[in-house]
Amino acid sequence: MKRRLLVDSGVVTVALVFALLAAGCGGGQSAVPTTRSVSTTTSRASTTSNVALAVPVSSSGGFNYTQGSYLEGFEFTASRSISITKLGAYDSNLSTLSNGSETFATVPVALYDISSHTLLGSVNVSASDPPTGVYRYATLPSPITLNKADTYAVAWVSLSNYYVASPTLVASDVNPAINYLAMAGYGPGGLTMTSAMVEPNWFFTVSANGLHAINYDLGPNFMFTTSH
Repeated sequence: MKRRLLVDSGVVTVALVFALLAAGCGGGQSAVPTTRSVSTTTSRASTTSNVALAVPVSSSGGFNYTQGSYLEGFEFTASRSISITKLGAYDSNLSTLSNGSETFATVPVALYDISSHTLLGSVNVSASDPPTGVYRYATLPSPITLNKADTYAVAWVSLSNYYVASPTLVASDVNPAINYLAMAGYGPGGLTMTSAMVEPNWFFTVSANGLHAINYDLGPNFMFTTSH
C-alpha cells in the first residue's frame, strides 16, 4: 500500500485560511467532481510566470519517493483564457531533495477535461526533453486552449520515477491563471497502482483539506500562454 504523509509543520494556520477561501463544495470524489475554486496569488519561484506550479529546486520540502507506479496529478480550472503548450514531468535529478540520482524513465503526461471525460492531449516526457526548474517538458503537437467553465486535470504515470512526497508548497506557488482544486489520483484513496494512463477518478480537495491538497504528491506540471 502506498504510504501517504501529510505535512503539518508550519502550514496549519495557512491551511485554515486557504480552506476558508475555497468556494463551496465537498471532499474527494470517485466520479465527476463538482467545481471547487480557490484563488491564489503570484508565484514565488524563479522559473517562469507561465508554469502552473512553481516548485523551487531547493525549497519544495518533502522528499523523493516511490513505492510503485501511480497516476498522480492535480485538478484545476482556468481563471483566465490560457493555452497549454507543454506538459512536464518531475525529474528528481534536477532537485536538491534527498534520494535524487535516478535514471529518469520516459513517462506519459496527459491533460483531461474532467467535466466532459475527454482526453485533450498527451505527451511522453523523456530525459532528453529540456528542463525548467525540477521538471522536464515536452511540447504538445498543438496548444490546447482551456475555457473557464470546465474542470481539468493534468496527470502522469510515475512508472519507476520518483515523485515528491509531502512537499511544503504555499498557495502563492500556484500560478494565478489557474484555480487549484485538488490532488488527483486513481482508485480508492488514489492508491491503485497503474502503468497505463487513465482519467483520474479520485480527488483530494482543497475545499476539504486546505494546503494538504497541494502538499500531497508532486509529479506532473504544465506550461501555458495567456491571451489578454
